Amino acid sequence: MTDRTGSTDIPGGVSREGALRRVLPMGLAVRATPSARPPDTTAEVTVKKVLTWLALAFVVFYVISAPEDSADFVRTAGQALGNAASSLASFFDSLA
Repeated sequence: MTDRTGSTDIPGGVSREGALRRVLPMGLAVRATPSARPPDTTAEVTVKKVLTWLALAFVVFYVISAPEDSADFVRTAGQALGNAASSLASFFDSLA
C-alpha cells in the first residue's frame, strides 16, 4: 500500500502532487512519463544568427576599410577556383 501523505522516504513513494514516482538512491524523484515538450533549440538558432551577422559585418567592414585588398582577395579566390575547375576538366578529359 502506498502512502498518500506526500512522503517520498519510501521507494515508489508519492510526491506532493499525488503522482507515483520512483525515487533514486540519491533521493531524486524520476518522472513516470517523459515530458511532452520538444527540446529547446532557440538558443542554438540565436547563436547561429549572431555568428552569421557578425561574419557579414566583418566582411562589410573589411570591404569598406580596405577595398583594394578585398578586391585582390576576391580576384585571387576566383583565380584559384578557375584553376581548380580547369584541373578537374583536364583530369576527366584524360580519363576518356
